[in-house]
Amino acid sequence: MPKCEIYKDVKDEWRWRLTSKNGDIEDYSKQGFETREECEKDGKENGSCTSYKRV
Repeated sequence: MPKCEIYKDVKDEWRWRLTSKNGDIEDYSKQGFETREECEKDGKENGSCTSYKRV
């Protein structure tokens, strides 16, 4: 089952990525976000994310 991970990038912006069971990245945020909430909203709307694991 794919899982969504949320993290801060080198610019200190929030991003998400959807990874498969074997760890391959299936989808990811196309931009960084100032807040975690904005990032989660984008993941739900554009990446089929329903919950997140912080990495």
